[in-house]
Formats: sequence, structure tokens, C-alpha cells
Amino acid sequence: MRSGLSLDIPAFSTTRLVWSLLLAMAVGAPAAVRAQEESPNGRRAVATRAELQAALAEDDRIAGSGSYSRAFRDAKQQEAALIRERLQEGDFQVGDQIQVNVFGDDKTSGLQTVGGGRVLSLPGLPDIPLRGVLRSEIEGYLTQEMGKYIRDVKVHATPMIRISIIDGVVKPGFYQIDAAMMLSDAVMSAGGLQAGTEFKRSVVRRGDEKILEGEDFAKALQEGRSLDQLNLRAGDVIDVGVKPVHNTWQTVQTVAVIPGLILGIYGIGKLAGAW
Repeated sequence: MRSGLSLDIPAFSTTRLVWSLLLAMAVGAPAAVRAQEESPNGRRAVATRAELQAALAEDDRIAGSGSYSRAFRDAKQQEAALIRERLQEGDFQVGDQIQVNVFGDDKTSGLQTVGGGRVLSLPGLPDIPLRGVLRSEIEGYLTQEMGKYIRDVKVHATPMIRISIIDGVVKPGFYQIDAAMMLSDAVMSAGGLQAGTEFKRSVVRRGDEKILEGEDFAKALQEGRSLDQLNLRAGDVIDVGVKPVHNTWQTVQTVAVIPGLILGIYGIGKLAGAW
């Protein structure tokens, strides 16, 4: 699994380079800044509990108002459900990884994986439960829990999300990606874009549910939204859209065969006395 953009320069084709440049132009430099600070929804790249609570209140207000279109209210109602689940259950799922750095303790430091029961198992320490913990809270929470056993412990933690990226990318597959990473960078971490990529056909799925698609997906790219700002979690699928491929020669062949079929049917009908 990889957590960032890794390109094999010698194998980087002209087509991939063009698509990569187009994506960078579409997102723009200001978007990269917003992903590190805050997005148009007022949340930082990794949202705090207070920010999520404020976003939930606003979504509930819009969803219950008659001043907006049905489609917009439905979208806000769906987002509210995602945020409500985050606040109740936390962000960490089995299979997620956390880059833990404990200053002065190389034994405990390293890339750690959330295990069964949504617990973090660190060497020499009891399992640390993560249910109900947000990504923005993980550093302080680990410092508190580890501080019960290690004096004056100092912890730095970077939360990752285990997601799959498929279809319009060069290297589809499962990836562990920094939760603060922009959606655009997450897409590029899968080896870059294939020719024919069309973001308006893209969708983010959670099981059978679509949590982001079409124009909203393209807007999230342009605004520099992070994976956390989009309420993604482990198991979500980023399906990058591609334009339908039409085989012109096959179409021409099919059209050319039709007159022959008609004449053949007519001839058979004549022989059988049908007309």
C-alpha cells in the first residue's frame, strides 16, 4: 500500500503526463492551500469534533427547510447521516493504519494497523480502543492513553484511510492514504489518469450507497477537498469515471450487414411463398 504519489518517470507516457497536467490545472494552486487549512464547508483537512457538530447542525437546518431544492436537501440529509455516524462511532475502522511516532521510543514508533474490535495494539502496551475517536483526536488520545504507562510521552500520529481506487486510473487497487490528502492527490496516487477520464462520471461508493458522484465529485476536485472533508472511511471505493468507448469500425460493419440481412430474409420469404 502507498500513501502518496509515486510515479515511474521512465514509464510515464505522454498521455499520462497530459492528463496529470490537466488535473493539476483543474484543481489549481489555491485549492492545495485550502486542503491544508479549510474548505468551503468550514472544516479543516482533518475536521475537529466542533467543526463536525457545526456542519451537522447546518446540514440538518438545510435538510429541514423548504427554501432549497429537493436534490440539495437530500444531499445535505445524506451528508448529515455520514457526519452523525462519525461523531457516534469515530473514524477508525479495521484495516486503517496510523503512522505513530513516539519521541525517544523506536520500539513503539512505526506504521500501526487498526485490528479486530477497532483497537490499536502497540508493543509492550495494552490494546487501545479506538471506537468513537475522530482522526483529529488521535494524537491527543494516544498521548493520553500511552501516558498511563509511559512518563512524559510525546506522540505524533498521522491517520490513514484504507480505500480502493478503480477504473480511470493507471494502477487500480487498494491504498492506505493520508486522511488529509486532497481527493485529486488520492486519485493521482493510483499511478495517474488513463486517457478518456471524465470526472463527471465518477462516483464514491460505500457498499451499495453512492456518497459522492457526478458534478459533486468534479466540484470536490476543484475545491481541493480532502478525504476527511468528504467523510470517507475505510472500505470506500473511488470509481474514477471514463468516457464510453465507441467502436466506429464495428458500427460501420453492423450497418453494412443490415441491408444484406433484409435481402436474405426477403429471398427466403419469396421461396417459401410468404410474399
